[in-house]
Amino acid sequence: MDTRKINILNAIIEAYIDMPTPVGSRTLSKDYDLGVSSATIRNEMADLEDLGFLNKPHQSAGRIPSDKAYRFYVDELFKNFNSFHDIDASRKIMERLLLTSRNHEDFYKNAVNLLANLSSCTAYLIAPQKADTKIKRLTLVKLDDFTALLVLIGDKGVIEKYFLEIENISDEDFHIIEKVLNEKMSGIDFNEIESLKISLSEDMIRHGKFISDLVKIASQFNKKVSSIDIYYDGLTNILNFDEYKDLDKARDFMGLVEDRDSLFQILKNDTFTSDVEVIIGSENSASLMKENTIIRAPFAKEHGIYGSIGIIGPVRIDYMKLVKVVKIFSDAVKSGLKEM
Repeated sequence: MDTRKINILNAIIEAYIDMPTPVGSRTLSKDYDLGVSSATIRNEMADLEDLGFLNKPHQSAGRIPSDKAYRFYVDELFKNFNSFHDIDASRKIMERLLLTSRNHEDFYKNAVNLLANLSSCTAYLIAPQKADTKIKRLTLVKLDDFTALLVLIGDKGVIEKYFLEIENISDEDFHIIEKVLNEKMSGIDFNEIESLKISLSEDMIRHGKFISDLVKIASQFNKKVSSIDIYYDGLTNILNFDEYKDLDKARDFMGLVEDRDSLFQILKNDTFTSDVEVIIGSENSASLMKENTIIRAPFAKEHGIYGSIGIIGPVRIDYMKLVKVVKIFSDAVKSGLKEM
């Protein structure tokens, strides 16, 4: 494609991103210094339409960009990808996230909340698969005569809490049970817990069922650690876009995002080949996503699963701004995890 067509196509895309109305040659001639007449612009627009870069809405003299046009536009942006790196901005985001986060879950939640606010889109984060393979220790706390708290801690820092119903267990017996379980479970692989045999003294046999229940709960810790967590925020941001003024369409989108299993299947990527990926409109596999763009970037990889962060918005979004924002956040999350 020659330079003149590229300049005209870029002008149409930027005009349409700014205001979602079909763009005509008169608008381009008046608002953009393209160095050619309106008649020449009209001819070039006709050629761009024939090439599949522009669509002509029914009963409109103007044109709107096609998915092919946005793909060309994004590919051109990526030729200057180094401009998306901003070390100072990433460091500030990282420091802000670390300051407000007590653990990994807080860190991830705060990251998507901040990204949603700064991007004005729906933000999401897929956490990498946890690296824990053993129980480091457990804590058993008697809250009252009827309730206990079991805290399991993995060898890489994963923490899970379980509330249990109890009856007729003294404080002294609780300490003994906690000590026995720690002696048996600390440091063993998750897959060994289910077959664990615990010998009890005569005076502790009466608590056998309770202890057996604790072992069963601990054996489920492996499934929890192996699961993939997905976080999202800014769901209602989609209502700020003209494309989602239709409330039925907006509800369909929100329903898709709230279905975490379906969302994960759409957003997961085990084969990142670049620092930032942009999936535009019809390039998405899910039918409900074919009018949206996903911009995503990896920040970690554990057991073959990438942790990634990104945004979802309509195809008509500010790619130049948002590719940079997503890159800044992926760098911030990557650095922040090393500091935690």
